[in-house]
Amino acid sequence: MGPLFFISYASSTGDRGPVQRFHIDVQNEIYSVLGRTASAEGRLKHPEPAAGPDPAVLDCRALLVLYSAQYVDDPQCAKEWSIFTERVDRRMRRTGERPDSLVGVVWRPDGLVLPRPVTAVRHIVDEEYQGPGTLGLQQDPDERDRYQMIVRRVATRLMRAAASPPPVMSEAEGHDVAARFGPNRAAVRTRPPVPEPPPSAGPMPASDRADRNVTLLLMAGTADRMRDLRERVDGYGQSAEEWRPFHLHSEETVASTVGWALRACGGGRLTVAASGPADPFPDGIDESTTVLLVVDPWLTGDPAFRPLWERIARSRARVAAVVVVLARSDDESMAHAGRLREAVSRTPARMLGAAHHEAGSRDALAHIVVAVMADSRTRTQDDTGGTRARTGELMIESPDDRRSRRQRERVGWLRRAANPWPPVLSTMPGESLGPS
Repeated sequence: MGPLFFISYASSTGDRGPVQRFHIDVQNEIYSVLGRTASAEGRLKHPEPAAGPDPAVLDCRALLVLYSAQYVDDPQCAKEWSIFTERVDRRMRRTGERPDSLVGVVWRPDGLVLPRPVTAVRHIVDEEYQGPGTLGLQQDPDERDRYQMIVRRVATRLMRAAASPPPVMSEAEGHDVAARFGPNRAAVRTRPPVPEPPPSAGPMPASDRADRNVTLLLMAGTADRMRDLRERVDGYGQSAEEWRPFHLHSEETVASTVGWALRACGGGRLTVAASGPADPFPDGIDESTTVLLVVDPWLTGDPAFRPLWERIARSRARVAAVVVVLARSDDESMAHAGRLREAVSRTPARMLGAAHHEAGSRDALAHIVVAVMADSRTRTQDDTGGTRARTGELMIESPDDRRSRRQRERVGWLRRAANPWPPVLSTMPGESLGPS
């Protein structure tokens, strides 16, 4: 058999340091009981996405899953989960007993919607989907005791699971296992109908109508321009409006996806404007317009990218959110994910004073649009997050600043009882924030 346990997590979240700490804490708890032997060792997933699942998932005795919104939308994570679950199912078919070999924690609860195959098996330790998650507990000094309790419970479950491991699977068998969730499964789902507003709602207030009119500002290039910056340009067209970053699973453009999400949450008029490094800043965008800025991080390689940020910052545009699209179905982007994120962080992006998001799939982009619209209608002038930085300053976030910002930007709209956007928030009947 292989390692006692294997930790599967979404490497795209950039949580390698906290994940390593969690791995060490769980490992030390196991060592304190079983001793520091090779048979008690666990293995952590590699930090960068690979061509396929880690070989350890084929022979590990237990699987520890760190659930996040990025995990359930990551094809490699979905494959690892499905391979191990198939191993568990094989043991159940042979012996009639289902081994308790799958252990999970809610690592990041933000926007987490667990697919039905995950919720069908009760295996998650401390099933809290509204709290800070295991990552938040780890980073909060006041929650140290609760974090240690989860570590001990996880270690106990893993040691119990290792006593009755599922059968080992060959690499060829693992290759034939179909993913039970993830983008490949989402691609074949039927798009739900756009809900009609209730007839008793009455006319929309004028202030609400203004907030629901959005300008989508695309910072993207054309196929000809992007050939100088990257190798694969399949998702680009003759204009920025034709940009299809998720083209391996969807032929929808960014503009059509934003428009669909805006209509689903009862939004108003959508105006699309493209602004590449060689384009002038669009006219007619002032402080009365809500702007959603969607960025292709590959453009950071263009020398004119920083001046474009500064032109946007000098304008009177009210930028509600900046969304960096880093499609997880794009192998080239994933291979350069660390470099691209670093390049974006070194631009004057923070001078816009807007919430920042990363979209790895079409569904994620739609969810972000709904969240931005909810925030634009509920956020007051006093909690918009401070003032802009002066043009020319280079704002680089420290890890602590980034953590604090992301905590501030957590949206409460998922937890509201009366949710007006069910078609966008649920992509498959039966999906939920936790077991039903």
